[in-house]
Amino acid sequence: MSFIVVLAKITPKKGCRDTIVEISKELIETTLSEEGNIEYQLLQSTDDDTLTFVEKWESPEALQKHMASPHFQSFGGESADFVENMEIQVLNADEVKL
Repeated sequence: MSFIVVLAKITPKKGCRDTIVEISKELIETTLSEEGNIEYQLLQSTDDDTLTFVEKWESPEALQKHMASPHFQSFGGESADFVENMEIQVLNADEVKL
């Protein structure tokens, strides 16, 4: 099975991690019900306050539709003041059969 993986690494401004996590709740809930979404979760580093969205999408089109959605756009606006840096990596992936 081929799919798209997105790793969106967020470095929060000092003291803003919890705010970003709170803002993320609605985004995650809504995204999990989107057509074409396979997985969508937010992970926290064990070393620091870095947060990483780990996403799996059935197709580039499903990912593009998500990025244009009102809930994704809203998250971007709401979280902007609390984010120091964001790095996004998009991978085309094929599942390895073991």
